[in-house]
Amino acid sequence: MKIALIIISLCFSATTLACECLWQGPFKTVYTETDLVVFGEVERGKGNGFDLNIKEIIQGDEYREQIRIWGNKDNLCRPEAKDFLPGSQWIMALHRIDKPPEDAFNPFKADVSFGRQDDFSLSSCGVYWLPVKEDRVSGNILDGSRWQYVDAKKTPIIMAVFKAWLQKLLPDEALAEAARPQSQGRQLLNETKIFLWEDQRNLLPEPEQSQEAEFGPVRPNLGSGLEAEWPEDEAFDPTEKSENDSNEAK
Repeated sequence: MKIALIIISLCFSATTLACECLWQGPFKTVYTETDLVVFGEVERGKGNGFDLNIKEIIQGDEYREQIRIWGNKDNLCRPEAKDFLPGSQWIMALHRIDKPPEDAFNPFKADVSFGRQDDFSLSSCGVYWLPVKEDRVSGNILDGSRWQYVDAKKTPIIMAVFKAWLQKLLPDEALAEAARPQSQGRQLLNETKIFLWEDQRNLLPEPEQSQEAEFGPVRPNLGSGLEAEWPEDEAFDPTEKSENDSNEAK
């Protein structure tokens, strides 16, 4: 009898602590509603958080090159931080933590937290993250079954194609075709088409100004064609005089 009561108690506790949220859908549906979308690589993880080195900012604004992202704790609807291993690369759609609750941080258990002000959280209520491996993006970008983050039957998307879709240079149909399960021969043909497309990419129309602004600053250079003209460490200073100017002045 006591054993039965213990089991019932444990089940009840698990239920009360379980995350409850509505499924928000694939990446296409959720990423536009977040504060920051980035391509980055996990540096380290501890507790329910991990640090992400930003390789490129896709949407939003962030001045830091490394950000702290917080995962699951108690009944928060977030993925497990341990699933994002150091060295792994991801496209992530993140929510900025603003005004965390008073009990968000425990000084005696600093590595387990709701998150600090201006850190970021990752939701598990939709496809808010896409794994990237060998310059290819996986995950349910356009569609997928409820609570399904990755469909193993789909072909990973070449990063250049994914970026072109984000910039509205390619329609959903083209991305869906690229993700369709392919035989080895068809995959080779598809990669050949992508190579030819990239070779003639300068013939494609440029995104409208409003779409370009949506992407915000880009750092560092990934060869995306969106980089700033002046590197950050060589920023142009109009007040700085050149050596020739100084000689002429003399």
